[in-house]
Amino acid sequence: MLPSTVNLYVFVVLDDGRIVRAGRLLVENLHMAFRGGYNGVFQYDSDFLNHNDRYALDPANLKLSTEFIRAGRPESGLHGVFQDSLPGKWGNRLLAYKAGFHQQHYTPAHLLEALGNTGIGALLYSSDTRIPTEVEDPSIDFADIALALEEAVAYENQNFAPMELKFLITGGYSAGGARPKLLVKKDGYCLAKFSSIHDRTQSLLVDLEAAGLELGRRIGLEIPDFEVCQVRQRPVLLVKRFDVTAGGGRRALLSFASLLDKDPALGSYSAMAEVIRRYSQQPRIDLKKLFKQMIINVAIHNTDDHLQNFSMIHDSGGWRLSPVYDLTPSFLQNEQATMIDGQVTKITTESVINEGKRFGFSRQKTLVITDSIRKALAGWHDLITDEYARKQISKKMAELFGGICL
Repeated sequence: MLPSTVNLYVFVVLDDGRIVRAGRLLVENLHMAFRGGYNGVFQYDSDFLNHNDRYALDPANLKLSTEFIRAGRPESGLHGVFQDSLPGKWGNRLLAYKAGFHQQHYTPAHLLEALGNTGIGALLYSSDTRIPTEVEDPSIDFADIALALEEAVAYENQNFAPMELKFLITGGYSAGGARPKLLVKKDGYCLAKFSSIHDRTQSLLVDLEAAGLELGRRIGLEIPDFEVCQVRQRPVLLVKRFDVTAGGGRRALLSFASLLDKDPALGSYSAMAEVIRRYSQQPRIDLKKLFKQMIINVAIHNTDDHLQNFSMIHDSGGWRLSPVYDLTPSFLQNEQATMIDGQVTKITTESVINEGKRFGFSRQKTLVITDSIRKALAGWHDLITDEYARKQISKKMAELFGGICL
């Protein structure tokens, strides 16, 4: 049986690769058979509070203080910033297999302990108070990705023994989200995303995400470098990681679900804008970026725009809006996950104008931004060839741009 208490020390990897101890996390009552009663508390380390490079791990909910800060999420026992470190639906079970407790009752705190110093972002976790000497990188070499894809098929078919997942269990559990992905090394550190055995075709979602990222780049969003590779006739999207610095350090990532301390599916763009106004080191730039991302999400039918898919990133200059990720046309639902002008369907130019007011934008500024995006999206048909996707996106664009379908 796993312990009923998890006691972890939290460490921060700085931009230059130095590692400092940030504080202590204690989570109790983990033998309860139901969620809702886990107790978590965090306290900053006094040395960290006096460190020249200190910063609040979550400026909204974990402000720098000597006080004990209780987690407001009894269903996990974790503060949002620490929950962000966990890999999500795809990787959590892999992580449990790697740790050897997949057949036991385990909690997010147990997963965090198993994650240790192998996660994405700047935070490391250990039951040992000693500062780690290095960050353990779980990325696999790109030369082994074909074998990892074979393991992924067995994993999704539930036809495997844990010891058979040599590559998947190394690089497949740290990456967040619900869909298949791996951490790989190919001309730097990358996130590899590929199809599930349950997808309609082997290439559609990879092609759609690559198209979404390219269209985001065309309208001026900050998009990480990416490429589509063929691995044994399977398309794989490689996206350059933006949490790893050139000097071998890390940048902290913090989702808006954590910043707002809300269910990822219960948010609004204007609420995210307020967070940017409060905590971004470049609010005017970030507000415009978020606003443009909101518009393109509607235009290309990215309805998976929940709060977990937006983050702030921390470097030596402070917090700012992170580069864009998961900018993918999605057709599982017609409603946006995040509200625009208090609604999630039938988003029109007027809806965007009303939301723009909450961003502090005049009607004229909003119209200029919207029109520039409409023009920049010209030629989107060349990137999205699937007929069903074209039809759904055309409807969204017509609704959004007032009947003008490019």
